[in-house]
Amino acid sequence: MKIKTALSIFTGFFLFAVQPYVEAAPLLFEKDGIQVGYDKGFVVKAKDQFSLKFGAWIQFQHEYINTDIGANQSTFKVAKGRLRWSGYMFNPNLGYVIQLEVADPNNADGTKDVSLKDFAIDIKHYERFKIRIGQFKVPFNRQQMAFFGDLQFVDTSLASKSFNANQTNARDIGIMLSGKKDDHKIEYFVGLFNGNGINQASDNDNTQYLTVARVVFNPFGRMSISESDVNDSQDKQVSIGAAFAHDGGNTNAVTTPGTANTLGLEFAYKHQGISAQAEYYFRDARNNPNAQGGYIQGGIFVKPEEVEVAVRYALVNPSGSGNDIEELTAGFNFFFAGHRRKLQIDLSNISNDATDTDDQRIRTQYQISF
Repeated sequence: MKIKTALSIFTGFFLFAVQPYVEAAPLLFEKDGIQVGYDKGFVVKAKDQFSLKFGAWIQFQHEYINTDIGANQSTFKVAKGRLRWSGYMFNPNLGYVIQLEVADPNNADGTKDVSLKDFAIDIKHYERFKIRIGQFKVPFNRQQMAFFGDLQFVDTSLASKSFNANQTNARDIGIMLSGKKDDHKIEYFVGLFNGNGINQASDNDNTQYLTVARVVFNPFGRMSISESDVNDSQDKQVSIGAAFAHDGGNTNAVTTPGTANTLGLEFAYKHQGISAQAEYYFRDARNNPNAQGGYIQGGIFVKPEEVEVAVRYALVNPSGSGNDIEELTAGFNFFFAGHRRKLQIDLSNISNDATDTDDQRIRTQYQISF
């Protein structure tokens, strides 16, 4: 175990040692209303008629797990490899986003394949609200709604993974109405989805739907849903929200099929390099009543905008007593260009009452985008 742990830590500090703390500056060229170049992605613009930004995100990871049951695991892997296209067509009020995962372990034999994550159209002709249609993240769970590259730890918590609105994953196919008031002090989201998840042979295998509503109050103005106060915010940011989802039931849900009502409560805070956030979930499902869980996490930059230490506690109670799953994680983050290029190391203890096990995990992850 000591050798495997040392390998993971060595991988992290090797990557740390070779990274300069710089970010690529925008480089754009314009002629006859056509603009091309680089600005946190490769950009092509044709006045107000068309724009395209292309970027890629890569997460290279080493993971070691010391488990009470079965063989220990030690592996290098490409945790995520994303290709993303975004922009607008015809005019800036008609946007689009397309995102592919090129290393998704979604095959029955465990091999990786290419999968469609997002394919959505944004209609923004109206000042007070916009409409999104297609395949995208359901507006329910704050941590799952955050872009995967903007997380405080290597991955989301066990709790947020267990309480997606559709009981399957963070994404679905449908339509969403969203808007804001008073300079983002109040934000709302309402959506209607298949409830079947994504990339299914049957988009909706019955006549039931998933309905979702979420409202957020930001008393000091707009607050990004990204984690960690990597910008060293000088103005205090606070966000309080609540969400409710009714899943009409489907046969493709993996863990808790059948109808379900899920409630989510959330809180987030950022100021001068200190950040904290928490969520609580409660689910009353036909086949799994009274499930609940949540997490709380926070971090502080010991070197502003560059080095952060963080800690997280998460709990999942599938139903009743005697089957709690707990996660305790400590993390160390090194930012070389904000979230776009960073190194993360986290150490976790995961206990499961049902199996009476305690597993230890150490992950080292390097992320880069271009």
